[in-house]
Amino acid sequence: MKEYRKDREQRYLVKRSELDESLEEVFDGQTLMTVYDMLNTGRLRKVMGVVSTGKESRIYHGVDGSGLEVAVKIYLVSTAEFRRNRLQYVVNDPRFKKIPRNFRRFIYLWSEREYANLTQAFNAGVPVPKPLFQQNNVLVMEFLGENGVRYPLLHEEKFEPDELETIFNQVVEILAKLYNDGGMVHGDLSQYNIMVGKGLKLYLIDLAQAVAKDHPMAETFLTHGVSVLSSFFTKAGLRVDGEEMLKKIRRGG
Repeated sequence: MKEYRKDREQRYLVKRSELDESLEEVFDGQTLMTVYDMLNTGRLRKVMGVVSTGKESRIYHGVDGSGLEVAVKIYLVSTAEFRRNRLQYVVNDPRFKKIPRNFRRFIYLWSEREYANLTQAFNAGVPVPKPLFQQNNVLVMEFLGENGVRYPLLHEEKFEPDELETIFNQVVEILAKLYNDGGMVHGDLSQYNIMVGKGLKLYLIDLAQAVAKDHPMAETFLTHGVSVLSSFFTKAGLRVDGEEMLKKIRRGG
């Protein structure tokens, strides 16, 4: 038993040392302890290199306790501007009636909110990364990619005319399913929040900004997102009618 405990502690220290090298100084002690806890309890086996970076979060490639590739999304806790820009999404959400004044607690709520939105969308059959677990400002979900390389975003790829039409129709179907079956609207819809997997299979990502379709701002977010995507597809060479796209989404495709 002592040898087992010693071996487990040694493996934990190795993991912790590797993690210290892979996670930049932008993460504070509490964030690191959250990740260490996930490693020590076996929910995570490894946390490796950065997959993508942003002003609000970083996503790392990892392996969960069962050996599957996962995405480890860590929200930064360094800018209060984040809270001001995100209040419009959280207000009027009945799942989170109390909005914490403490900035760190607000980030934790935001991470919890994305986990809840992903769960709701995934259970409705919307193609999103499967949410696995969440703690504080760390969210772990299915990795969309292979061998540590994520799938490209919609704006990063070039498509043939027939492919573009197929992709557009799929986008409409996904948004219609999110709206009608998931009961939500993506609050920051664009070509930057859609991933292209194998066989041109699309995935919707970054659902923290999603709101219920009866949210006071839902139609504004939907109309704006459709406008952004319409412009993208038009510039790519596909004639798109934004109003017709909206109608299809609202009536279910």
